[in-house]
Amino acid sequence: MISATPSEHDLHAPLEGARLEQALARLSAARARLERLEYEEQSLPEGESNHPELAAAHWELSMAYQGVEQFEQALKHHQSFYLHDVSRRNERAQASVLRLTRAYTQQEGELNRQEHLLEQTVADYTAQLEATQIEMTELLASAAEFRDAPLGPHARWVGDASACVAQALGMGEEAVRSLNLAARLHDIGKLAIPDSVLLKKGKLSGSEWTVMRTHTVLGARLLAQSTSALLRLAAEVALSHHEHWDGSGYPTGLSAEEIPLSGRIVSVVDTYDALVSERPYKPAWTAVQALLYLHRTAGRQFDPQVVEVFTLLYEQRGLPER
Repeated sequence: MISATPSEHDLHAPLEGARLEQALARLSAARARLERLEYEEQSLPEGESNHPELAAAHWELSMAYQGVEQFEQALKHHQSFYLHDVSRRNERAQASVLRLTRAYTQQEGELNRQEHLLEQTVADYTAQLEATQIEMTELLASAAEFRDAPLGPHARWVGDASACVAQALGMGEEAVRSLNLAARLHDIGKLAIPDSVLLKKGKLSGSEWTVMRTHTVLGARLLAQSTSALLRLAAEVALSHHEHWDGSGYPTGLSAEEIPLSGRIVSVVDTYDALVSERPYKPAWTAVQALLYLHRTAGRQFDPQVVEVFTLLYEQRGLPER
């Protein structure tokens, strides 16, 4: 039986006859393919190249040259195959990077869009919450004000004017906004004061004055139970806006900077507005009379710096209209 596998002698035998013709035909076809591809390469747009097919053509031609034992040419085309193959791999890598970059850009754009939507949602919620807080404080303040001074928006003006003073003193925007609302509730404790005391025409007796003073503690007790930072600030204002700079105020006799700044500001603003407003127990004072009173009692009843800032705002028309 004759084996179909070539012997070692056959593999190293000189090319001749049919084997030579086959090798030359293979070489010719490989050359023609490479020439065609190189010609087509010239017509490609700038920056583009057909590296995969060129690499394959050089590999085929390298094998063909080896088949006719032209090893120098075979090595040359093997090197060209390697260069095109590297370029092919680089192109694939660059394409992958480009795809990943595009995907990342799309994802980043989507994340930015979602972040914007979230920010807008938070902003809308914050605005709604702030509107609710304003409505809540104004309703509570109106309830107290209606009993004490139904003819004028005292609580709102005290809040707006206190915010002006706080801003002039250098308080931050958020703190100013919070004080504006909290200050409106400074007299919320008056809801618990009997009409016989609250609306009495004329001077209060000693016992009546003791009852009136409790509105600070009652207001603070009502507001301090809340988890809201705004209402806790309102409780601070309610409790401290009748403390005096020299310690002679109530309910706890705090003095100077022991008194919270919020209470010191509202004390000046509240007193001014009360003086220039008509009450069941007194006629309205002029603005000049009220300012003179603030200056005479600065350093005793009021924080001198707050009085100075309030007066400056009045002179510069920096206070809200009453």
